[in-house]
Amino acid sequence: MSGTTFRNAPETTALIVVDVQNDFCDPAGVAGVGGSDTSGAVAMVPRLERLLEAARAAGVFVVFIQTTHDETTDSPVWLSRRTVGPAAVKTPSSTSTCRTGSWGAEFYRVAPAEGEPVVIKHRYSAFTGTNLDVVLRTAGITSLLLTGVATDVCVESTLREGFFHEYHVSLVEDCCAGYHPESHAATVAAVGRYFGAVTTSDELATAWAPVRQSA
Repeated sequence: MSGTTFRNAPETTALIVVDVQNDFCDPAGVAGVGGSDTSGAVAMVPRLERLLEAARAAGVFVVFIQTTHDETTDSPVWLSRRTVGPAAVKTPSSTSTCRTGSWGAEFYRVAPAEGEPVVIKHRYSAFTGTNLDVVLRTAGITSLLLTGVATDVCVESTLREGFFHEYHVSLVEDCCAGYHPESHAATVAAVGRYFGAVTTSDELATAWAPVRQSA
């Protein structure tokens, strides 16, 4: 990606930051305490910080996605999503991820700048049950750059649904992270084969450099 294209033009592109939150990224969060390897997320965040700086300098629209869960959204289907066999209603515990108002639901090392929207979601895709599409259409966005965690769950779900909503979608490979390297790699391969493009933070920073210099 040698320059700005329809996939990364600052005036029509949104950088989507998915679920970079304590429970998913911090080793002391629910995922880490529960045995998931958060080292990939910890290593990814400095690259994301640099990408956010480059995007903001170029005038790219930035949207933060924040997951929360509580009794108003913990449906029987959601709570039993990992149940094998007949669905059984489960009771959420204090160790459930990203409980509304908790430390675990707060952003991890990154945060929206003044004026950048935060879209609250309760399912894997940031489009499901949210106003994300309205926010993007209102801003004149036609292309999405997906970053965040986990690559193969909430990032991929949001990317796929963004494509189904008629956005050009790209995965920023080095600004996403998951808990299993093979799952991250599988998403990267699937996106490049079927849904959009795969890019990196360095490629985007290079493409946006002339825009930043002329600002």
